[in-house]
Amino acid sequence: MARLSMIEREQLPEDQRRFHDAVRTMRRRPISGPFITLLNSSPDLAARVAQLGHYFHARGQADESILSVKVRTFIALISSRALDGTYEWGAWVRWALQAGVSRVTVDAIRERRAPPDLAPEDALVLDFCTQLLTGNHRASDATYRAALEHFGAQGVVELVMTLGYFAMIAFPLNAFEIGPSAEQTRERDPAEPGLPI
Repeated sequence: MARLSMIEREQLPEDQRRFHDAVRTMRRRPISGPFITLLNSSPDLAARVAQLGHYFHARGQADESILSVKVRTFIALISSRALDGTYEWGAWVRWALQAGVSRVTVDAIRERRAPPDLAPEDALVLDFCTQLLTGNHRASDATYRAALEHFGAQGVVELVMTLGYFAMIAFPLNAFEIGPSAEQTRERDPAEPGLPI
């Protein structure tokens, strides 16, 4: 059970309701997940995080990020698994599969195994993200150079910021034990295994 409850629009002071409206507009669905926690803190912060999230999500609207949807969804899975982010995993696994991340790769990430036969770009993304999420939280010179050669400077910055975005979302979801809404649960494939923690 969630440790915080939803702050409804009518519960907010009049001058902060515009932030609630902005979050709802950007999300294109009822407010849920990390925005439940953020609205309990600052509706302005919630709107700013929603704007940042829109940059990484897009999902059918004009992409702002130069990273492909496949790379972004793969990063979401890598981060979710590393941080035991069950909410984010459940939200992103279907999109990752639709974007072209293979079932074999998804299953390996979920089970904390090395995915077999990754394409070079996928192997580079996994290596780069794993280095940042583990050990000394730095990318080796060789991995950094490979990422820079493949993605360019803007792409490497976006790779790091995408990973950071999903980590930023995972912490409030985990800390406040926020689960999916009833609507989100209905949208998920019941045959899709959850994230074991």
